[in-house]
Amino acid sequence: MEQNPLPPAMEPSSILKKIQKSGWAILLSLAAGSLFFGSPLFAMGIAAGGALSLGNFRGMDIYFGLVFRSGSAKLKWWHHVLYAARFLVLLLTVAGAIAWGRLPVISVVIGLSAPVMGIVFYGMLALIKGEAAARA
Repeated sequence: MEQNPLPPAMEPSSILKKIQKSGWAILLSLAAGSLFFGSPLFAMGIAAGGALSLGNFRGMDIYFGLVFRSGSAKLKWWHHVLYAARFLVLLLTVAGAIAWGRLPVISVVIGLSAPVMGIVFYGMLALIKGEAAARA
């Protein structure tokens, strides 16, 4: 049986894994659709924004796993630095993609909404299947 290399605090829950997979599927379909309709620069903007936001979503999952893991008595100073650094890196990379990468702003913004679309898509499928997580 295969062992998981991540510590329990860094292992995403099954719901978050499904949301991430939904986000990646939506991101790929949006980028492919944009590429199909003839705009490689727009597709690159969607892909860049989506990859950044889904990476940020995963970083948030890791951060909250560290903060709320069992046995963690109180927050340490570096927890706050890690949380702030995540936003700073996201801001700088989005600014870089738009300013230096010359990617269209609207395409990057569409890509940044990939986790939100993944949450909505997962919730919709869970509701159709009748899963309890969608009703909570």
